[in-house]
Amino acid sequence: MNEKKQPDTEDVDSEERRSFMKKGALATGGLALGLGSMGSASAQEGQALVYTYDYHPGTQFRVVNQLEQTTTVRLLRRPGGGTVPEISQPDDYNGYIVRYLIGGDGNQGQITTFVFGENLNLSQGDTRRFSGDASVFSSDLNLLSTNVQGGGGN
Repeated sequence: MNEKKQPDTEDVDSEERRSFMKKGALATGGLALGLGSMGSASAQEGQALVYTYDYHPGTQFRVVNQLEQTTTVRLLRRPGGGTVPEISQPDDYNGYIVRYLIGGDGNQGQITTFVFGENLNLSQGDTRRFSGDASVFSSDLNLLSTNVQGGGGN
């Protein structure tokens, strides 16, 4: 008895479903990273915010450039506008474009992403790393909070 399964009539592109899927993926990613807490944390001095899928602790990255303030504000707001509870004043944050240096000479593979911080002051060309400790900062924006460390050598 081969019964043909009827296609789901559920709207798979609905906003609620996308939101549910993003939160589920974030929770799974958080567990895979070994994060102890899924609550949000406050950004403190010396801390940085990085997207969960671009968090590679211990891997060197180089600061490519600072983001314009309007771009930083736009990236730290909900899609379509509005702030998240964790960031009431996105204009208090600095944003940077960073590129991970992967491979023996740092040129074999590269991942480019954004880093944000209230009291984070980086300069173009600086080499840094993220610490191995991170916590979920904003599940709405998919951001982790972690510390930035000196770049050092391999």
